[in-house]
Amino acid sequence: MVLKSESGYGTAPDDATRRLLLRHMLVARGVDEEACQLQKQGTLDLWPSCQGQEAAQVGSALAVGPAPTVFPSYREHAVALLRGVTPQELLLQWTGRTFCGWDPRRLGFFPYTLVLAVQTLHAVGYSIGQRLQHREDFVVVYIGDGASSEGDMSEAMNLAAVESASVLFVCQNNGWALSTPAEEQMRTSVAERARGFGIASVRLPGQDPEAVFSACSRAAAHVREARAPYLVEIQVGRIHGHTTSDAQETYRSRDDIARARAADPVTTYAARLSGLGLVDTAWFDAVEEEVRELREQLMKEYA
Repeated sequence: MVLKSESGYGTAPDDATRRLLLRHMLVARGVDEEACQLQKQGTLDLWPSCQGQEAAQVGSALAVGPAPTVFPSYREHAVALLRGVTPQELLLQWTGRTFCGWDPRRLGFFPYTLVLAVQTLHAVGYSIGQRLQHREDFVVVYIGDGASSEGDMSEAMNLAAVESASVLFVCQNNGWALSTPAEEQMRTSVAERARGFGIASVRLPGQDPEAVFSACSRAAAHVREARAPYLVEIQVGRIHGHTTSDAQETYRSRDDIARARAADPVTTYAARLSGLGLVDTAWFDAVEEEVRELREQLMKEYA
């Protein structure tokens, strides 16, 4: 369970939820690492790693719960796994053999979108359509900072504000639009831009899954109660390149990459919960065994 706010929605995770946050982060990290290895071996055509963004993804996904429909970008692997997409299904698209490896409607998790920002308009339109049919209209859409510069994002935010669409925009800002740094993309934050369209927003660091969980819980409460959009901008680190085909060392300094790796949310949060006595060696061993089995299944499927 989670601690409740006056509105009735969870805002702070209890100990059981903390362990769940860490477990999902560790599973996502293991699957991501295996996918990177399979791409190096030529099994996958491409892989956009989510390493460094696990806290933002798991924290936000657990906070909103299973009811909202999710429209992802293309690296929301931790969200996908949490929503019930299997590792085998998750990797299938990146072999070039299918458009989508899972059932979007059954899982409430739509296909990855490689055309930047178009999923934002899909999400807003879907929410409005659901409301007109008196169905669950709470939608979560994930987007990166680079894609936020696309015109579709501006159109989507304006439409969501004007129509009071029940959409939670989750922007994971890793500071790079492929090889272009954030300071060369924009003069204001994405959160400030959202407020210019009339959308409530918040900006926060994304290394602590508990902080993300709390912020997204409050954001979800706003969307549900006010029946209005909200944007959460989460500042995350990017440990690897934009994709496995990107040599980030050619445009990022060694110090910048080292800082991102030193702030690794998975190892940091694991150490924190261990220090608090919330997890022990037996707990880590059990999760490690789960991850090992998942990785072995992927090797058998794709190697």
